[in-house]
Amino acid sequence: MTAALLEPRRSIPWEPFDVGALSSDARSVVGDTWRERMKQEHLAVGAFALLAQELAEVGCDPVVLSLVTRAANDEVRHAEVCRRMAVALLGDAEVPARLHGFPKVPQHPQSSREERVLLHVVEMCCLSETITGVYFTEMVGRATQPTARAALESLLEDEIDHGRVGWAYLSTRAQDARLDGLAAAVPALLERTVGRALRQAEGSHEDDAAMESYGWLGRTTALATIRRALRDVIVPGFETLGVDLSAARATIDKLLT
Repeated sequence: MTAALLEPRRSIPWEPFDVGALSSDARSVVGDTWRERMKQEHLAVGAFALLAQELAEVGCDPVVLSLVTRAANDEVRHAEVCRRMAVALLGDAEVPARLHGFPKVPQHPQSSREERVLLHVVEMCCLSETITGVYFTEMVGRATQPTARAALESLLEDEIDHGRVGWAYLSTRAQDARLDGLAAAVPALLERTVGRALRQAEGSHEDDAAMESYGWLGRTTALATIRRALRDVIVPGFETLGVDLSAARATIDKLLT
């Protein structure tokens, strides 16, 4: 029963798993990326659980609450998919069987309950999950190893929904003219999400086709992908919904260069 709950919705061919295309060093780098991805997916469980609690408290469309609640369970499954990929590349001894921990979520102490949940949804879904969706889309386009490609496709189909639910909630708040506090907070939200993703990408290895085939992006492609998500998806999304970006323009320009 427990194992079945962790099975991805999309079938993933775990066996055979051929790593012959990777050198030992490359295998270590790609495996470490999947192991780190496992940790981030685990932390997302707690983040979505918090969002569900906050949205239930202040009230929202039942569809939004349902999707956010489901997202917490999705991330448990995602962590297991990433764990299995990491094990395939690194071996059992190098990958923890289970994780613990809760993400550091900004508390926004000066904000009201309604303002705080809006900021949390925007940061988690409209920013982080949207970037992840664009990032995984790029990886799927480059992954050729069957297991890695199927694993990425399994993750991506959920991540797209996780981003969309944030934009749906933001749209409802915009229609109700309940965006208080968002415009002033956008610069810091962008720095924490887009800025952190760019800094992580800066420390990566340069592009390598063999490594990309196992679900990995090198420095040049990763930086371009993150900036494309900001330029072509996030900023137009905010503008379409009438979010005032005047205070964020300098931050946006800095992140795009």
